[in-house]
Amino acid sequence: MLVTQMARELGVSRVTIDAHIKKMETSGVISGYTVKLGTEEFRHKVSGWILISVQANKEEHAIEKMIGTPEITRLHTTNGKWDLAAEIQVPTLEHFDAVISKLRQIDGITETDTSLLLNSRIGE
Repeated sequence: MLVTQMARELGVSRVTIDAHIKKMETSGVISGYTVKLGTEEFRHKVSGWILISVQANKEEHAIEKMIGTPEITRLHTTNGKWDLAAEIQVPTLEHFDAVISKLRQIDGITETDTSLLLNSRIGE
C-alpha cells in the first residue's frame, strides 16, 4: 500500500505516516523490505533441475565453477547416486540446453540427469 493511500485511509498526513515508518525502521520493528513478484513474471522462464555426479576429489572444483554460473539459482550437495543438484532458470529452452552443455564440460563432472519443471503446485 502506498504511503499516500495509507494517510488518506487513516485520516492523517503523509508526513505523519513517513515519521511512523522511519521510527519503526530505526527501532528495528521494520528490518527490511522485499519484492514479491507475481507468477506472471516467471511464466515465460524455463526452470529445471540437473543432478550431477562428480569424480572423487573434484567436487569442490566443480562447485566453484558452477557458483560463477548466473543461470544456477540453487546448488545443493546431496547423498546417494548424485553428488550435486542444481536448479537452473533461463528464458528459453535453447539457453537451458546451452547451460547444460557448459556444465557438462566442467572438469570432473561424469554424469548428469536433467528434469524440466513444468508447473508449480505449492510455494508460488
